[in-house]
Amino acid sequence: MGVLNSLGLRRPAPPPIAATGKFQLDGVTVVNPMQGRRSNATIEVSNGAVAAIANTQAPASRDFVGCFALPGLIDMHVHLPPDNALRLTPSAALLYLQHGVTTIREAGDLDGTAVAAARRLQRDGAHPVPRLFSCGPFVGAGKAGFKNTILLEDASARAADAAAVRVKATGATFLKFYEGLTEPMIRALEQACARHGLKMMGHVPAGMRYEDARIAEVQHFFGVPLPQTLERDTLINRSCDWHAVDERRMDEIVETTLKHGIANTPTIVTNQQMLCYRDFDIARRAPAMRNVPPFYLDVIWHPERGRFGNRMARDYLERQVVPAVAKKQRLTRKLFDAGARLFLGTDVAQPFVIPGASLQQEMALFVEAGVGIEQVWKLATRDAGDRLGIEGLGRIEAGAPADILLFRRDPTQSLDNLASLEAVIAAGRLYRSADLAQALHTSTAYFNSPLIRPLARRGAEQALARALGPARK
Repeated sequence: MGVLNSLGLRRPAPPPIAATGKFQLDGVTVVNPMQGRRSNATIEVSNGAVAAIANTQAPASRDFVGCFALPGLIDMHVHLPPDNALRLTPSAALLYLQHGVTTIREAGDLDGTAVAAARRLQRDGAHPVPRLFSCGPFVGAGKAGFKNTILLEDASARAADAAAVRVKATGATFLKFYEGLTEPMIRALEQACARHGLKMMGHVPAGMRYEDARIAEVQHFFGVPLPQTLERDTLINRSCDWHAVDERRMDEIVETTLKHGIANTPTIVTNQQMLCYRDFDIARRAPAMRNVPPFYLDVIWHPERGRFGNRMARDYLERQVVPAVAKKQRLTRKLFDAGARLFLGTDVAQPFVIPGASLQQEMALFVEAGVGIEQVWKLATRDAGDRLGIEGLGRIEAGAPADILLFRRDPTQSLDNLASLEAVIAAGRLYRSADLAQALHTSTAYFNSPLIRPLARRGAEQALARALGPARK
């Protein structure tokens, strides 16, 4: 075993569980964002759920006395790593939990292996993973950008039903609309989702306006810039070319959103992190990158070796990406003030968008846009939980899932206090932040070991090629 350790060949062990089954947290302040708070409380946890909340009498344990207890954060748009010899799922799970993200919605399994790998970890119970909701394969038409895509041949009810059945068979609760769909196809898929009990989210397809697609939950604000204003018809340009989006266009989006009950998951952090390509060499040496397996920087996010979309000129970053971030924040504030539904997601798997840390960055971008801190917490907990459809998810109350974060300082007063996270309870299991950090450090050391690093790099190159390979109908 010592030889394996010295060579870096031993797989990192999961973090220890500090408490599970039945336990209690004494002397905490329970904060349900925008719903109220209760000081000097005892939270009783039993079998993965909150059993009761009562006044603390004599604390049985002083471990977390004085802490602030908040619901676990929910990231509503992520892409989990594919399942292969690299076994990336555990390290991604550690990053989520270390940053307080206890629930994720997988918004498109790139090669069809990622969700199954995460669910196996959940079933085995040996390694902590966030609570998982899935959108299954992408559903599009024409040419697929990812291998794991269902392609519609026409707008018939038969084709839409077949797609919905295949998505639901994967255990997904959402169907994700993707590229190539026509408006009749979108309407047919909406009806199929209603028949098969699936919720809907996705892209406004290329060439289509937001108001024509009318997708129930729009990702990335696609369709806001009018198609004829884009410099090129690519995903990058559709995300970043906001030069023609003015106040009038934003007001049109707000009006359409309210009229049709549309929700939005902006993922502004994706654009913000594109700015790392101003100087890739400096960005890769940032402290946050120390927790990222090196092949992401060596291959997947590399401006030359990675995807073509990584190759952004500095002129484009300054001319389009910088103003797009500010305009997306402006539209977010307008939608929030109008009472439209908003969710926080990150599009993890995009360059420099790190599991867990990126959701905290998205929260900061919402706050910077003018949404109150506690309001942002509500969007990232209670409102997201309601959308996912699990009773009590995103709350701390009797009967709710025991997904709880314990902070030494109140993070609803300042997001800087997110750094005071002491412990994470995920599905009724308590992990100390120090133990999560140590497990993540061991995982990072494994991928940086002299034998594993070159092997992981080659594996990443192969995985990238598979995920972006041709799809079958």
